[in-house]
Formats: sequence, structure tokens, C-alpha cells
Amino acid sequence: MKVVIIGCGKFGVRVSEYLTRQNHDVTIVDNDKDTFLALSQEFTGRTICGVGYDKDVLKEAGVSTADVVISCASSDSLNAVIANIAKNVFHVPTVIARMYDPIRARMFESMGIYTVSITRLGVENVMEYLEENKGWRVLRKLGNEDVHLVKAQVPVSLEGTKLSDLHVEGKMNVVAMERNGRSMLPGDDTYCEYHDMLYLAVSRDFLLQARDMLQL
Repeated sequence: MKVVIIGCGKFGVRVSEYLTRQNHDVTIVDNDKDTFLALSQEFTGRTICGVGYDKDVLKEAGVSTADVVISCASSDSLNAVIANIAKNVFHVPTVIARMYDPIRARMFESMGIYTVSITRLGVENVMEYLEENKGWRVLRKLGNEDVHLVKAQVPVSLEGTKLSDLHVEGKMNVVAMERNGRSMLPGDDTYCEYHDMLYLAVSRDFLLQARDMLQL
């Protein structure tokens, strides 16, 4: 996964180093370059000094093609602003924000932004959430980003479903699939099997509906 982390405090350091050990592409942003000194030698990602809610700084960090943004700056208000920008301006598929205020946390979760706090085990909670959602990943945003190339794992509930039933004219189409380590260009009469990997072209405004259809 390509992950952008905002905030290089203790929480940000732990998350970034963990994700680096898992061979993910990690960029961490903080407005104080001295905070990067806390990163150990095992961190092999990028560091960018800048304000986390600055759109130019986020673009430099690669937010336009990120799979995940984790905002763990020092205040709820700052994390709220960054999470909102990542979700609604750059349309990042997975946005996680650290929140101390439980009321604000519930509000953001209703908007599709996952929240964590120290009382919810922090790093371990983030990793659990990412593992649960590994069945859906945006691989690339094409052209003007109105079409996303998505990799999705077929859940057991969709076994036996015809691929043609997953086609939505102008919104979603299965372009390829992997089964037992082999890739293929499926026909309309191809049926899904549990653990198949589907590669789908999905319109940006249909991403939520697509996940609902795939039960992911």
C-alpha cells in the first residue's frame, strides 16, 4: 500500500515504522524537521517537512495516489481538517484520523473516516482495521481520476455470482481476474469463486456502491 502519515510524534513514528517493516510505501509529514530524528534506521520511507493541511504539501507527499492517509497530528481539530481534505478533496480510499473527543470521532466515522485513540490501542487498532479492509484496494486513479482501477477479493458470499451481474453500465466493469495464481480476461459467463481477485474499472462516484455490491 501507499500510505501518507501526517504527524511524526510517538504515534506517527510507531505506525510509520511498523508499515515500513511490512514493506509498504510510507511518506511521513511534519512541520518540524527535528521530529524526524525520532525515526529509527529501519524507517526507509520519505519524510517531508511542511504543514499537513497544505494541499501542495499533501500533493508532494503523494496523496493523489495514496491508498491510505493517517492523520495523527497533535490536535483533533487539525486531524479533522486533514482527514476531510484527504477524503473529500483527494478522494483517498481509506482515511484514518486520531481523535481524543469521542463525539467528534463518532461524527467522522459516520462520514466514512475511521478514527482511533490511545484508549483504542492506537497502532494495533490501525493495523487491525487495514487488515480487515485488505480485500479492496485502489491500484490507480486514471487520467483526471474519474475512473479508479480497483483490486478486490471475492468474498464467500459472492461465490457462484456471474461476472456479468457485477457490470454496471458506465459505472463498473470487471476487466481482468486472478484465480489460483493465474490471470485471465473473463467472459460474461464466468462465475466468481471464493478468493478470486477481480480487477475492476470503477467510476469515482460509484466507489461506495461498488463496495456494497461486492460486500466488502
